[in-house]
Amino acid sequence: MAVAAALLAGAASGVLPAVVGQALGAVAGPAGGSARPASGFARLVAALMPASSAWLVVLVTLAATVAVVAVSVLSTRLGSSLTGEVTAAVRIEMLSSVLGASARDVAAAGAAIAGAGKPRPPGAGPQSAPAGKAAGGAPAARFAPDGTEVVKLAVSREAAMVSEFAVSVLTGLPQAVATLLVLAYELCVGGAWFALLGGIGLFLLSRLVANRAARRVGAASRELQSADAAVFASLQEKLGGIEDLRLWGARGEAVAEFAQVARQVSEARTRFAAALALSGQIKSVFTAMSPLLIVVALELAGGGHDAGEVAQLLLVVPLLLSRLEALDSLRMGLIERAPLIDASARLLALPEAPVRAPEALRLEPDEIEGALSFENVRFTPPGAARPVIDGVTLTIPAGAIVGICGPSGGGKSVLLRLLLRLDDPDVGSICLDGVDLRRLEPAQLPQLFGVLRQTSQLPQRPVRESLGLGLQPKPSRQAMVEVLGRVRMDELAAERSPDRSLDTAYRANPANFSGGELRRLLLARMLLGPARVFVLDEPEAGLPSGTAEEIIQTVVAQARGRTLLVVTHAPHLLGSRFNVVLAQGRVVAVGPHAELVESCQIYRDLLADALKGAAG
Repeated sequence: MAVAAALLAGAASGVLPAVVGQALGAVAGPAGGSARPASGFARLVAALMPASSAWLVVLVTLAATVAVVAVSVLSTRLGSSLTGEVTAAVRIEMLSSVLGASARDVAAAGAAIAGAGKPRPPGAGPQSAPAGKAAGGAPAARFAPDGTEVVKLAVSREAAMVSEFAVSVLTGLPQAVATLLVLAYELCVGGAWFALLGGIGLFLLSRLVANRAARRVGAASRELQSADAAVFASLQEKLGGIEDLRLWGARGEAVAEFAQVARQVSEARTRFAAALALSGQIKSVFTAMSPLLIVVALELAGGGHDAGEVAQLLLVVPLLLSRLEALDSLRMGLIERAPLIDASARLLALPEAPVRAPEALRLEPDEIEGALSFENVRFTPPGAARPVIDGVTLTIPAGAIVGICGPSGGGKSVLLRLLLRLDDPDVGSICLDGVDLRRLEPAQLPQLFGVLRQTSQLPQRPVRESLGLGLQPKPSRQAMVEVLGRVRMDELAAERSPDRSLDTAYRANPANFSGGELRRLLLARMLLGPARVFVLDEPEAGLPSGTAEEIIQTVVAQARGRTLLVVTHAPHLLGSRFNVVLAQGRVVAVGPHAELVESCQIYRDLLADALKGAAG
């Protein structure tokens, strides 16, 4: 509908000069000049126009003008509506693509998008100094924003800009082309072909002059920015040494130096204003030349011309120039928005993660026992010099409580990422009940693994909505109350106060739940799911020692026969018979707590640090 309205508006705009010309010719009558037979659209207009009354012709012309305006307004409204719909659709697709990809790929895409733009210091706008140079000629400080922040900008802001431009092309191009085709036909059939060629030539000449003026404006703008930066640098130097300048008796010299810099800004601003004024007048000059073009066109056409023909050409040539300018604006818009289009394309083309096997298998959660095996697993993150997980082979029986510990950077959290398929190993396999995880349906993984990471956060919404997030079917209110009691959130489960109930909305800032309460709520959500394997990454991190011990004891108590893997710096709290010590990406020891205390120095050091931290 938007494209159809744009085509209709463009064609109607092209016909309108013929309508107005016929009306003026009818009003002027024989005194308007020796008329020639109408041709082109003017002939059609003349046939439809009532000839009985000149004033009736004027009324019909006014009605036609209102109709053309109405169609143009309709086209604009439909285009705006389409822009909103396309923006929403693009944002949804981009977010879907981002959420469907790995965090590593998203961060890499964000870094690539940021690197594709010009380096500029924080806070600099789009009109900052050229890449690699700060204003004043000094090397610019590179601005390396976080990849996630770049992705946020791409989804929220650049998607809207790309969508707006896409719709402007979708509607503006047909409208401009329709108008130009109608005008070209009318001018050629009417014998005013010279006006068409002259209009195109005038436009090309105006573009040539305008581009030269734009380069001058750009150079003057950069000079002004450099002068402004020099003022800022001079101020910073002078204000930073106020006391020294007084003690040295150099106040007068400092003011004189600053005055010189300030005058340079004044001169640069004058040159910029002059270049900008000249650039702004170019369009006016070429528009003013259009009547001369019309006179020449009429002379070359030969014969007599009535007032209607003259009026038609007076409307046609400016309209011709404006439509050519609209096409050129679309061309320039494509050049200017190329980085934004590339950014959107990068995010829309993100590969899906985890990768789905051609014939993916599904396992029913109630049929899962929870046995895990790692066979010669090796993984090197992109850009890393050596493997973070290096040849790990490990068998974990179903229902085991496993504490994974080791020095920082030993690969503990990375091992869990591989288990959860947030990354896939370069070599080796990870199996659940003998089935390689890469053969399973990726969408089923949340049903198989219950996860609580130290970085996990609740969405800022009512607790009951957070507890059921991602679960199908949604747990009942009674089930939520029962689980909250199991994780020692008795006050919330009792719902004695409207400020502490399932309907209470979690708030991050200012926080209305403590760190320990937040972990318990996340644990409750995990227990409400069907997973047979629980994976926890340092659930005690950042909590007081007493709270941390309660959290771990609650986790162990609620595992209830499920396989439980816990990355922790306090493995002695698990009471596990199956602790794994990782160091430099390798399994260096496996065994129960008492045995590892006797046989593994790394384990003893970790235990000593944990006990020292608890005592402190």
